[in-house]
Amino acid sequence: MKPMPRSAVVLSLGVVVSAAAACLLTLFGRDAFPDPTPATPGNSVLAEARGWSAATLLVAVPLALVALRGAHRGVLRSRLVGLGVLAYFTYMDLELAVSPPFTALYLLYIAAFGCAIPAFVIGVASVEVTALPVSFGEDFPRRTIAGFSLLTALLLAVAWLKPIVSHTLAGEFGWPVGEDAVQHVVHALDLGLQVPLGIATGVMLLRRRPVGLLLAAVFLINVVCMGAGLTGMVLWSTADAGTSPWIAAPFAVFWLVGVALALGFFRAGAHGSGPSPGALSQHQSEAVGLAGPHGAGLARLLGADGRA
Repeated sequence: MKPMPRSAVVLSLGVVVSAAAACLLTLFGRDAFPDPTPATPGNSVLAEARGWSAATLLVAVPLALVALRGAHRGVLRSRLVGLGVLAYFTYMDLELAVSPPFTALYLLYIAAFGCAIPAFVIGVASVEVTALPVSFGEDFPRRTIAGFSLLTALLLAVAWLKPIVSHTLAGEFGWPVGEDAVQHVVHALDLGLQVPLGIATGVMLLRRRPVGLLLAAVFLINVVCMGAGLTGMVLWSTADAGTSPWIAAPFAVFWLVGVALALGFFRAGAHGSGPSPGALSQHQSEAVGLAGPHGAGLARLLGADGRA
């Protein structure tokens, strides 16, 4: 597999630097998220943002750096992981940029998703999708991942469509303000990005299309990062409000399931620098399935030792 194009690597580094800077300033700056309800004690929005920023710094940023190192050397699995992290940063920083309030971090959010989108497009275009079945074979939980992606999409759709349809039928329209304005953006991005990604991943995996493997990689890594962010957000909020941290349990379970499926998926990847699909017949491409070495975690699975 050829190395990731230099332009995608440079843009990805811009994403990591911008996003990491925004997260650090959110953690240690008091004005990162002004309180939407100053009359009440505490700032719940800032607490949520700090929890999400901490999880991003601990999970998404290191994962992106390790993936970029391997992708620059032509490691297939690293490139796929990198695309998943780029999808996460696109979602996260786009949400922060278009949601109120306006803060000093605004340009950092724009820089992050502004670099993430072209980096993702260039990265996807450089992947030899038809070669993915040769690398992954059948030694991964295809149906489980497909079911998980479809279930995730269904639960998100049901959760957000219920209040939207209810308000629409009641004719309750207007300009959302405060925390409702942020929720308005989350609904749009989840229904417009996350739900279609989950559906497409599940359908393409069940139909055994090569593009399903690419979608699965992006979906699973996105889940790993999003699950960590959601868990961190809820834990920080409960600590700030003095409520039970067990509220975060469902999000932690979702995250751990995503991590387990991601490990199972990427362990099945073979050597990303193997023969191109043009060198194999269709029969060989469908028949060959090489199982990669069993690593101890995602970092090892990214080919840090020079292997895919």
